[in-house]
Amino acid sequence: MMEENMELYSQVGRNLREIRRQRKISLEELAEKSNVSKLTLGKIERGEANPTLNILWKICRGLTIPLASLLVFEEKTEVYRFGVDPHFNGPNNDWFVDPLFKTFGTMEWYRACIEPNSEYSEFHLAGSEETILVLNGQLEIKVGKMHHLLHQWDVMKFKGEEMHTYINRSDEKVHLMLSLTYKDVNQTL
Repeated sequence: MMEENMELYSQVGRNLREIRRQRKISLEELAEKSNVSKLTLGKIERGEANPTLNILWKICRGLTIPLASLLVFEEKTEVYRFGVDPHFNGPNNDWFVDPLFKTFGTMEWYRACIEPNSEYSEFHLAGSEETILVLNGQLEIKVGKMHHLLHQWDVMKFKGEEMHTYINRSDEKVHLMLSLTYKDVNQTL
């Protein structure tokens, strides 16, 4: 595990523990709400696990918090270098997202990549809205039961709370920019 990712996982664990304690939620209660085992949650909190993005989304849905709530963002000018900064992987290492910016607690920005001939599914908090921009190639995205084919520079906006699947049927990596906007996020923090 790269040193940058180890620090990211430690940060996530510390923030998760703090959020859980502030809300007076036990590990058992969070395990039940998130459908993530108590053992896994404990390892994440201690910085002993490198949770997949799917696990982190489950935890965030269980706590009704945005993913960026598990990270620390300082108020300053920031530059995020592609391929240098830490990122979260999907369960098969065929999808990754780099957390970038958190804007006033209501919007998060991510850089993402889906490997050739692979797919990744997820959904987010109720009331969330996701916007994606395809940077190269083409991407099929399934939102609910609807399929959409997007090409380079196409932008799509949809309800993030619906199950959605990113599908790359090509032989090249497809890079994306993603934003998640949350309604009433300050009520959940």
